[in-house]
Order: sequence, then structure tokens, then C-alpha cells
Amino acid sequence: MSVGLARQKAEHLVQENGLTQPPIDVEKIASRLRLPIVRADLGGEVSGLLITKRGAASICVHQDHHPNRQRFTIAHEIAHFILGHHNQPGEHVHVDHGNYITQRGPRAAKGIDLREIEANQFAASLLMPSEMLEAHVRKAARGALHDGHVVDLASRFEVSEQAMTIRLASLGFL
Repeated sequence: MSVGLARQKAEHLVQENGLTQPPIDVEKIASRLRLPIVRADLGGEVSGLLITKRGAASICVHQDHHPNRQRFTIAHEIAHFILGHHNQPGEHVHVDHGNYITQRGPRAAKGIDLREIEANQFAASLLMPSEMLEAHVRKAARGALHDGHVVDLASRFEVSEQAMTIRLASLGFL
């Protein structure tokens, strides 16, 4: 898999679900994918989990995280599911026979694990699809974007300002 293909799959998922305006309803997408979402206290180091057992999967999200962070985590776990990361060899926590857990923890943000990079890029593309974001950027600013635009866009897409800044930069708007 490549980062570019991960982004394309996310954008395709947005189109496939007929989503044309932000914020993207990641819980609805998870439901359509038959990925139940459970909120629980996951401790200090874990934001979310993709739990798979005999072909069925579910997402667990840290209940105490900000709603925007929960949205990103759900999108990230959807990525692991869509990209088939849970079926690949590598780091999974084996809980008991037939149960596998892929977690979004500190490694996800370090940029050292290709699967985590792909999942983060998928999540960003799912929550902030390029064409949709570009249309809102054109409406927001006639010239260069400034901090106020980033704040407004982050609010409209229900993502963190940091996630919006990274996405805008990756698309060449900053």
C-alpha cells in the first residue's frame, strides 16, 4: 500500500457515501461498514483500537478525548479496516485466540510505522477531502490564508487546528 493510495481510498469512501458538505459523519461511515463504535476509558497512552475477531471488527475510542480527536481516531481506525492492516503480519496485540487489536497510541504520531502513516493520511483525507476543502478555502480567502481562516476551517470540518494546518500544507494551501 502507499500513502497516495490510502488518500484515494478515503476520498472514494466520501464519494461512495454521497457526502458533499463538512463535517464528514465518520460514525455514519463506520455504521455502514458494520464497525460498531464503543467509547471507553483506554488509559493515558491509547486513543483508539480496532478490534477484530473472526472477520468482524469494532472500533473503541477513548471516551475522555475531545470530540474532534475522537473523530480523527474513528477515521484512523476505519483506515486500518479499509486498508486491511488488521490482516497483515506485524504488531497486533493478541488478546486471546482469534482476537486481534490494532491500537492508535504514541507510535501513530511518530511517523515511523508505514501503516500508521497510511492510516493518518487516510483519516485526514476522509475528514478533510481535497475537493471539499479546496472549495471552502476558495470561499474563505481570496488571497493567502491566515490563522483566522485555519480556525474557521477547522471548526467547519470539526477537526483540530493542528490537523487542519497539516492538511492545508500538504495540499499546498499554506
